Amino acid sequence: MDVSLFDKCIKYISQNYKVVLLEDLAFSDKLHTRHQYATIMFDDGYKDNIEYAAPILDKYKCKASFYVVTESIDNNVPTWTHILEHLFKFTGKSEIIMDFDFLPAELQIKHLLNVEDRIRYVNKLKPYLKKISHERRNEILKRIAETYNDVTLPELMMNWKDLKELRNAGHYIGSHTVTHSMLGTMSDEKEIMEELVRSGSRIKEELDYFPVSISYPVGSFNETTKRLAKEAGYKLGLAVKQNIYNPKRDDFYEISRIELYNESWWKTKLRILNTLENIKSLIRYK
Repeated sequence: MDVSLFDKCIKYISQNYKVVLLEDLAFSDKLHTRHQYATIMFDDGYKDNIEYAAPILDKYKCKASFYVVTESIDNNVPTWTHILEHLFKFTGKSEIIMDFDFLPAELQIKHLLNVEDRIRYVNKLKPYLKKISHERRNEILKRIAETYNDVTLPELMMNWKDLKELRNAGHYIGSHTVTHSMLGTMSDEKEIMEELVRSGSRIKEELDYFPVSISYPVGSFNETTKRLAKEAGYKLGLAVKQNIYNPKRDDFYEISRIELYNESWWKTKLRILNTLENIKSLIRYK
């Protein structure tokens, strides 16, 4: 999102809602009042959160929650969703053998001759990867990383010093797992629990508390995810449903959120108001 658009969003939200931390609101009696509250959240842990977002939040006296991928913070490596696009964009190689028998025919290729072809291909591949099992996704990601080994990954993430600065400014740091794995697509409960516990424990090592909140990467979760999140010690589980959270309908381990994008202001405002999704529902738009 452009900085100017983000500024406009925070200005509008701060003028029309009482902005509070989700982690404060969830356990307060205010959750069940008629007042209009808003919470502001960021996933992953990118450096632009502290370089650009934090000063704007401070400008409008807003506090926010930042959910971080701990391995990305430790190693200054982006999430797999970012790495995937970066590799296809910047590799100098034309050959890549994508011969997995479970791939749709249109995604089974051997060559991508130029950057335009690669970008078109990854734009088809990425949505498909979000629908398949964790194991199959990792097979494909491993093949891509091994093939496009001529690309240097960008250093885009915050570090623990940045996160301590955000915490000391009154913001909240929560978990977004260890590796940004899509929890709802994982079948091994031990592996899921490791993502949940290790990330929370790493935050505790650096920030002196085990977070109450876990943001499910790519909004992927199921009943097993919710159960294990609770067992791991989390009190809140955050989804991405493009809807306003309703405490009478949704439980604490399935909290709806509205994701904003780099779009026109009128469309962004409709998203904030939840009007866009209501319109889509009325016309049955997918």
